Amino acid sequence: MEMGLGRLGLAPSHFYELTLGELRMASRGYLDSYETRERAEWERTRWLAVRMLAPHVKKGAKLQAQDLGVFPWEKPDPGVKLSKEELRARIENRDIWHV
Repeated sequence: MEMGLGRLGLAPSHFYELTLGELRMASRGYLDSYETRERAEWERTRWLAVRMLAPHVKKGAKLQAQDLGVFPWEKPDPGVKLSKEELRARIENRDIWHV
């Protein structure tokens, strides 16, 4: 209820009409949107720091945003290596609560 009525701002009548799957997808959409806004804000802050520090860098040197720090979402994802059989089994036995 907290997510549906609070964060998503649904009216109680709309909230109670949703299936669990619909509520789950709406929640995921909200959280994805929130994460995107947060990432943009952090990247904007880092860009501003680069611009403010640029005049103080040695002549000829160029300061890059990643020189100040690399965010977790910018690091390469090693990923999980699955065999074709394991991948097929996960797809066929997919549970909507664990996707």
